[in-house]
Amino acid sequence: MTSSRESRWRPSRRQILMTGPALALAPLPAFAQVTTTARPQPDAAEADRIAAEFAAGALPLPEGLVLDLPVLGDNPGAVPVRVYLDRPVTPDYWCAEMIVIAELNPRPLACRLRFTQDTGSADLAVRLRLIRSMHVRALARMNDGRVLTVRRPITVTAGGCGM
Repeated sequence: MTSSRESRWRPSRRQILMTGPALALAPLPAFAQVTTTARPQPDAAEADRIAAEFAAGALPLPEGLVLDLPVLGDNPGAVPVRVYLDRPVTPDYWCAEMIVIAELNPRPLACRLRFTQDTGSADLAVRLRLIRSMHVRALARMNDGRVLTVRRPITVTAGGCGM
């Protein structure tokens, strides 16, 4: 007669070593797997909200502000953008604040600069990272409360935000 101790199955050392790699290749249970969530597609609603907040109730005027950017951004990780006033700054006419908005980027507000009367010029140059082809907007708040705006399209060859 065999004892209960002898009838119990015991794996050999070789069997234990062989199951290690098999367990590593086995799929994880569903609760242990990493899940991804869908992200909302970017739209211009956030850019519109930022522009409206910047304007603070003033009607943006499509004049007086120049936006230089290439028609085709071949390097979407560093698109050169320049924004400046089309007339000279004087003690009676100067820019208090300027923003640049990349409308379809995950975070549309690209930059914000504040100026004083002593700055001498309102000339902004920056390189933007763009996720896709879109419109770029610039707004400037003048010392008298007027808000100037300009908007131009740019085509990019590949998205830069995922780089």
